[in-house]
Amino acid sequence: MKQGVVIRDEGNVVLVDIPGEAELVPCSIRKTLRRKTGKRAKPVVVGDRVDVEFSEEGGAAVSAVQPRHSRLSRPDPMHRHREHIIVANIDAVLIVVSVREPDLAPALIDRFLIAVESRELEAGIILNKVDLDPDRGFESVAQTYRDLGYPVFCVSAETGESVTDVRDFLHDKTTTLLGHSGVGKSSLANALDPSLELRIGAVSEGTGRGQHTTTSVSLLPLPWGGYLVDTPGIREFGLWEMEERDIGHWFRDLEPLVHDCKFNDCLHENEPQCAVKAAVERGEVPRWRYDSYLRILESLRNPDA
Repeated sequence: MKQGVVIRDEGNVVLVDIPGEAELVPCSIRKTLRRKTGKRAKPVVVGDRVDVEFSEEGGAAVSAVQPRHSRLSRPDPMHRHREHIIVANIDAVLIVVSVREPDLAPALIDRFLIAVESRELEAGIILNKVDLDPDRGFESVAQTYRDLGYPVFCVSAETGESVTDVRDFLHDKTTTLLGHSGVGKSSLANALDPSLELRIGAVSEGTGRGQHTTTSVSLLPLPWGGYLVDTPGIREFGLWEMEERDIGHWFRDLEPLVHDCKFNDCLHENEPQCAVKAAVERGEVPRWRYDSYLRILESLRNPDA
């Protein structure tokens, strides 16, 4: 028996990176593992540390999964009350958005941040395609997040701006690039490590949305140590196991204020003596941050809207 890391899920088999093996090892999954999880969840996901047994005929199978120290998940697209694990055993998440094509949308950053930090994962932010905004109008948004304590990288995969800084962040970590289609995740990954040679798609002129180039989650070994997790562009990212009253606590600039509201269950909408709304009116919290909070709150109430 040997141990390794699941690099990619190809349906009936998973590809496992096993120390000492020259190539990734295709492995089936033991029926005992499938019976433990039943039909509602995959027994093995990308990022899992697994035990692999080899048969005399030369085949290999995953016989056990080691406990996961972390996971990134969302509601199952087919069953919203079930958890869909995107990737396991990651150390950090870099949320990738573009400043142009498609335009910068801070509300998407906030939604991803809540999902990431609620899993107690390290979060960073990449503003990509900065070469498309020569006036650098994105700087104020970047500074807001820096002031909140997040590492923020203003990057151009095209020109190479700040790519070295991102490499330094990735060192010896398993890091996920998380973002919608079209924000340049594949281009960025190629800029970080040209040997990856990931396929790149264009943004649709009709919809302004990116075209999917990555079709499945995979771990990409990095030459300087660690893995980069390549994920399909996620158009929808529901918040798993999140209540309305939780949202304000995950906004770092709102969390200190929520304790000063008159009502303990204040949702900071129309309630009287709300410390959050008062801070927005005084200009202490950017209004776009508050608007982002309200949009996320509404999405919890109407997940199908």
